[in-house]
Amino acid sequence: MTAIDWKLLIGVRERHKTSALEAVARDRHALQASQDQAQAAQAQWHDQMQTQAAHWQATSAALAGGGFKAAQLREAAAGSQALDAQIARASQAVAQARELVSQHEARLDASRGGLRAAEGELEKARQMQQRVQAQRLRAGELRQEDATEELAVQKWQERWQAVAR
Repeated sequence: MTAIDWKLLIGVRERHKTSALEAVARDRHALQASQDQAQAAQAQWHDQMQTQAAHWQATSAALAGGGFKAAQLREAAAGSQALDAQIARASQAVAQARELVSQHEARLDASRGGLRAAEGELEKARQMQQRVQAQRLRAGELRQEDATEELAVQKWQERWQAVAR
C-alpha cells in the first residue's frame, strides 16, 4: 500500500484553490470592464439618438417657419443619413459590447465552478487526512490494548504456574 503525503497533497490542493480564486478575481475584473464598456457604448448610442431627434426638431421648426429652401432640405436629409450611419455603428458597438459581457459572464461562471471544485477537493483531502489520522490513532490504541491484555495474560499464567507448583 502506498503511503500518501497528506501535507503535500493538501498543499497542492490549497495552491489549486488559490489559482482558482485568482481566476475568479481576474474574470470578475474583466466582466466589470466589459460591463463598463457596454454602458459607455449604450450611452454613446443614446447620445446619437438624442442628436438625431434634435436635428429633426430643428428641421421641423425651420419648415414651420416657412423660410426653408430645397437645398436646406437636402442638407438636412444628408445630415440625417450621416446620423443614421453613426447610430447604426453605435448600435453595432452596443451589440458587440453586450456579447462580450455575456462571454465574460460565462467565463466567470466557469471559474466560479472551478473554485467550487478546488474547494471541494481541498476539503476532501483534509477530511481524508483526518480520517487516516483517526485510523492510525485507533490502531495505536488497539495495539496498546492488545499489549496490555497480553501482559495481563502472561502475569496470570506466571501466577497460576507459581501456585500450581
